[in-house]
Amino acid sequence: MRRLAALLAVGVVTPLAVPAQQTPSLMATQRAESLRLAGRPWHAAEMLLAAAGRELHLDPAFALAGAKAELHARRYDRARGLLAGQPWLAEYADGEGLAVLAEAEARLGLAVEAATDYAAARTRAHGPRAALLAVRAGLAWEAGAQPDSAAVAYGAARAAGLATIDAWLRVRQARVTRDTGVAFRLLADVAPPAAREVPAARAHALLAAGDSLAALEAFAQAGRALDVGRLAVARGDSGRARDALYGLMARAPETDDAAAAVGVVLASLPPRTAPERVALARAMKPHGAAADARLEVERAVRQGDSGAATLVLLGELLAGAGRLRDAERAYRAATKDAALGPLAIYRRARILVRLNDPGAREALAGFAQSYPGDSAAPTALYVLGDMFADRGDWAGAAQWFGELVARYPADVRASLARFRLAAETLRHGLLDSTAALYQAEVATAAPQRTAARFWLGRLALSRGDTAAAEAAWVALAHEDSIGYYGLRARREVALPPLRLAVPPLPAASPAVAASLARLDTLVLAGLDTAAEAEVRAVLGRAPQQDIDALLAWSDGLALRGFGPAAVRLGWQAALKAPADPRVLRAVFPWPNRPAVEAEAAEFGVDPFLFVAIVRQESVFDPEALSPAGARGLAQLTPSTAALTARGLDVTFYPDWITVPDLNLHLGAAHLDELLRRFGGRVDAAVASYNAGLVPVTRWLAREGATDVDQFVELIPYQETRGYVRSVLRNREVYRALYGATSN
Repeated sequence: MRRLAALLAVGVVTPLAVPAQQTPSLMATQRAESLRLAGRPWHAAEMLLAAAGRELHLDPAFALAGAKAELHARRYDRARGLLAGQPWLAEYADGEGLAVLAEAEARLGLAVEAATDYAAARTRAHGPRAALLAVRAGLAWEAGAQPDSAAVAYGAARAAGLATIDAWLRVRQARVTRDTGVAFRLLADVAPPAAREVPAARAHALLAAGDSLAALEAFAQAGRALDVGRLAVARGDSGRARDALYGLMARAPETDDAAAAVGVVLASLPPRTAPERVALARAMKPHGAAADARLEVERAVRQGDSGAATLVLLGELLAGAGRLRDAERAYRAATKDAALGPLAIYRRARILVRLNDPGAREALAGFAQSYPGDSAAPTALYVLGDMFADRGDWAGAAQWFGELVARYPADVRASLARFRLAAETLRHGLLDSTAALYQAEVATAAPQRTAARFWLGRLALSRGDTAAAEAAWVALAHEDSIGYYGLRARREVALPPLRLAVPPLPAASPAVAASLARLDTLVLAGLDTAAEAEVRAVLGRAPQQDIDALLAWSDGLALRGFGPAAVRLGWQAALKAPADPRVLRAVFPWPNRPAVEAEAAEFGVDPFLFVAIVRQESVFDPEALSPAGARGLAQLTPSTAALTARGLDVTFYPDWITVPDLNLHLGAAHLDELLRRFGGRVDAAVASYNAGLVPVTRWLAREGATDVDQFVELIPYQETRGYVRSVLRNREVYRALYGATSN
């Protein structure tokens, strides 16, 4: 979607010229254009759709504006429907309508139609825009299996003078050139990072020339297992195809190539052996097909695969499906293995805990005793203490928590144990014991030492020692000035709210400006993978760049939708100049501020809280995808998005979930619902955004949960506890950096 945003916003499709005479449709067009430029394409599409319903006749300007908005909102069929067959299309606005139609067709998989319309649009365009349309035509011809036409289009783009991306265009042109001599000359002396694609481009050129055997070997030498497998299937070499594709899935199951290999093997090379079934399952599991993966592993076991690795995988899949007894049996069968036995023993013990099996205590204690050096041993002791605490048996909990602290004093789980014990001793008024636990956390430089310092301040206050409390909190506020507990301490003492004055960035150096311009050209040309390769190259060079270059790159990438890369460069800048306030802006950017603020205002939620969540969830990557299947800027699961949309009476299809402002719209609505459900308690709403309603409702029923500090401290899910702290910290940092909202 990033390349589509650039196509419509930066110059391949020019803004509509609106006549001076204002009609209702033209006024709607102007308002929609303002929304689009503010990062709200879905709202623009909805506005124009409503306006179209009031019009008896759609004039060209209005129809084109509507198509652009629908394209931005990923409603490609609607965009195509507004333009296809229009008698004015070919002659209107120097081919702009044809370009929008072509993009909609490309997105709908109508490659040849898209290529034809891109080519027609190019003949009506001028200058760089014509060259960019030639590249897009070439990409569409490639997708439509028309290599000769693609080669001509890329050649035309190069001849038109796109010098900044010529290396990438040479690679694309060589891929589809039938004359290998010409192709290999194109690939000579290609500069990095495009040079990384040269081996695969040589293989594609050999394939275009009809030498599939040489292409097969070239793909193998380039390390392109997916291409090897596909080509071997086409050649009827099922043995080589199986080796390549099943090897890829076994070796790198979480990659996109492995996900594509799953589709190829299911269509042409279904698994026959137990190892093939396991490899297929490993690739299915991280790509949303855990149920199918489980079936394949079960079949592998029935075929005689009783290896520990297979049984551990089966146990994991069965546990994920809620078949806990079956999972326990699978793990138990793997416990005798020398290498994976400890893992199987530990996981079996955790399953017994979930089953409330009386053997859980012995299993966990036995694991911790037998494998004290295993990284899971501290967790086993913590879970034992947690079991007793949940039953209200604090004597038993103290035994296991105490053993954990004694054995692993600096471990994060020992920190959690200290805080659980401290909360219990505080509840019983044992202030000296509570203080000793917090002081031990500080003395051992354990992970939660700043939290312990905050709580030591609270203890001093509860004893009436106001001066000691203030001294502790003032010191913490200065030493941990942008940390959760430093900011929390600031609110307890007479310190003004944190404000961070950030001087403007200097103009980007000519080298950085030229590189950003090249990135823009790649995106405008539709070469998204090339743009991503350029960004990876920038990240690789980051340690060698000076502070101004890092900050300029960070700012430029954030504005272009590469949020995670921008923040990574911000952290690199922090290593060089940790005290520079500009660094903090790079680490906490706000590239889509108008859209975030507008959605927050629509639902009456704090925009600083909402941007804090967006940064924590996606780091401003509109295509972000979590292991749990959450998508987009606000990281909504399809089910949550659909349910929220239904409550708002908003039409929603799963393909639209990453449309930036629709995702933000639904995310703000979801946050508002959580805040209402929890009576405005921000801590509980944020916890529920991460962990869900059911556990948070349970946690709020615990004694002491009305105290926000204690509620946050005793969230039992480590991920959620850290998430809540991070979001609340983010909110205050954004408030300090960006001041009053612009709404």
